[in-house]
Amino acid sequence: MARAPRVFTWSDGFHRYTVAATSRAKALAAWETDRDLFKEGVAEEAPDAPDAKAALAAPGVVIRRAEGGLKSAVDKLPKPKTRKVDGAAEARRKKALAEALAALEAAEAEHRDAEANLEHRRRDLDAEAAALSDSWTTRRASLERAIRRQRPR
Repeated sequence: MARAPRVFTWSDGFHRYTVAATSRAKALAAWETDRDLFKEGVAEEAPDAPDAKAALAAPGVVIRRAEGGLKSAVDKLPKPKTRKVDGAAEARRKKALAEALAALEAAEAEHRDAEANLEHRRRDLDAEAAALSDSWTTRRASLERAIRRQRPR
């Protein structure tokens, strides 16, 4: 007499796999896995699984049902609490925001002025470096001419 099939199920978090088989080994074979899902504690015998009737109607056929997934995990997250804001607190927040924006604008103007001053100083230094280079070129040429005149011919 053949043994009656039992219902086995496991889930990968996205799908639930249910099969009716006469043994755990046959259930693993139906799921086409080399891992022992029962030993790992992932698979179990579940005669009251949602797909138990469908699995018993077609022993050896894997019934796959979508389960969980990202949407389910997101739906289970606690909803953010909304705060009531009174008028005075809102006015303080708006004032603080306006002050912060004004401070930022002032800091940006100060920064622009500092950059303009630095650029002006940079141009002055570039001009001074060019004058020094020209002066050095003229002086060196003059000294080299003096040296040539002093060398014997």
